[in-house]
Amino acid sequence: MSYRLFGAETSAYSTKMRSYLKYKAFAFDWVPRTSETEDELKRVSRFGTLPVLVTSSGFAVHDTTPMMEALEADSPEPSATPADAATAFLACVLEEYADVWLAKAAFHYRWTRKKDQRLAAQRSIEEYYPSGAPGERKATEDLAIENMTGQLKTMQLDGELGPVVEKSFKKFIKLLDDHLKKHLFIFGDRPSIADFAIAGQLIQMMKDPTPAKIIEKDGEFVAKWCEFMSAPTASGPFAALDDLKETLAPIFADDLAAFFLPWAAENLESSLASAETFTVTLGKDALTLAPLRSAARSFRELRRKFVTGQTIEALKAFTDETAATSFLQRPPRQDQKPDQRPQRTEAPEGETAAEEATETSEAGAEQPRDGETADEASRKRKRRRRRRGGRNRGEGEGASAEAGSDQEGDDNASGDDAGSDDAGEESVSAASDDDAPDADVKD
Repeated sequence: MSYRLFGAETSAYSTKMRSYLKYKAFAFDWVPRTSETEDELKRVSRFGTLPVLVTSSGFAVHDTTPMMEALEADSPEPSATPADAATAFLACVLEEYADVWLAKAAFHYRWTRKKDQRLAAQRSIEEYYPSGAPGERKATEDLAIENMTGQLKTMQLDGELGPVVEKSFKKFIKLLDDHLKKHLFIFGDRPSIADFAIAGQLIQMMKDPTPAKIIEKDGEFVAKWCEFMSAPTASGPFAALDDLKETLAPIFADDLAAFFLPWAAENLESSLASAETFTVTLGKDALTLAPLRSAARSFRELRRKFVTGQTIEALKAFTDETAATSFLQRPPRQDQKPDQRPQRTEAPEGETAAEEATETSEAGAEQPRDGETADEASRKRKRRRRRRGGRNRGEGEGASAEAGSDQEGDDNASGDDAGSDDAGEESVSAASDDDAPDADVKD
């Protein structure tokens, strides 16, 4: 099967997906989103988000996570998912970290400093208008910058969180560099879903002067790894967790468990409680933030994976050692002791009875029915996953081209139809950072 991948050089998620398709040796055409391809993109996709993967039958999928899950299931080799369940879960955590938290750093650096803003706007406009932008060039750039900086508030980056994200990023680069000095990829000698997600963000940041200097100074091996990740190949198997722990554990303990995981856990709990704000300590900084429901949904899925994953002794030992367990576990109810689990006779915390019933019916639907083989049932599950990916990407990656539209983040945004007949608004779409993270999705 051949594919078409609509994307942009300014989109971290487009970079992530393109690198993955190259690694898997899938036949695909790269279709840059430009003023000349905008109408075609509208025809194949209901949302104005990037990337969009279109199958030979014309089916469009927007969210890179279900895209990659479905492709992994259909074409297991070369694998981007460790066979070991413990490292496979940790790869999911790092993918979530990249798609949600590292994306905040990328957007923050790109759109909060004048030099970075100007260069980013220029790159985006040059890509979107290959034949030259209409109107006065600087005015077009100014409009693009105004559109993108106007989204900082919806992504929590208009206040105290920005400097905290910078602290986390600087620490992460040093820790990742230490790890890549000893390992070709994050989990051994072949790239995982975590490599594609993290590299997608960092490759973008290497285009922006401020974060590029940080990577140049403290991430010599990170920079080389990013170059290789544009079209990676496997040189061997995934490594055992014991062989990775020495330099992998500090990434989780000193960065994720200090910044990303406490934010994600508190954001989820406040979203479930319908709170207007929540207070969380990240590193040494206490912040008050508004919850982002889009990020809450994806982190809740990660917690669900951990429910079964923590039965793996090696994984539980790793998350305990790195202080990550308390954030990955659902906190007990106030009337429940920490070592007690709620009975499943009622909907779990944060879920309505209707949600629980839906999940139960879907789980039952995944079992082979009378006269149906296990392989046939498996194929149906894959088709359902693909349909969800195409259907749900109103909460997906990428930015809508329209000014003021919601942007994505954990794989997350609400996307309106892209483009406009108005040249001024089209110029905003050209410079829209199509990977902009973390807008709150309006249900």
